[in-house]
Amino acid sequence: MNNLWRATSSPHVGWGGLIVLCLFAAVGCAPSSVETIEMTSFDPSQDQAAIVGYYRGQAMDLREKAAAYEESIVRYERLFGPQSDWVSGARQLSQYYAAAAQDLERLADAHAKAVRTGLQRRQCPAKDCNN
Repeated sequence: MNNLWRATSSPHVGWGGLIVLCLFAAVGCAPSSVETIEMTSFDPSQDQAAIVGYYRGQAMDLREKAAAYEESIVRYERLFGPQSDWVSGARQLSQYYAAAAQDLERLADAHAKAVRTGLQRRQCPAKDCNN
């Protein structure tokens, strides 16, 4: 016990702990270069392509969840019967995730359209496109 007390009250351990604590504080307080994106904005100044990628990725995840619940439905029908609460719950979850995936795909398509119209405006200013 006496050796443990000497090791923890040693000036080397004290200074080392203080240095580590200061390093963590400095890293935590350092300004971050993380860019925030307003996901609901169709403003061309926002990274619309990143928004499209995010929504499409989320839609794919939800479709995978829906497919997993579809597989569970088959399993639950064999185990508990087709009228089981397990079957109806899995079916409702599958339908919910499929519908949510479609909603996210629609959002992704809308943001993709914003990307296309933004590119058209940049490539062809209004004065030049009237001809």
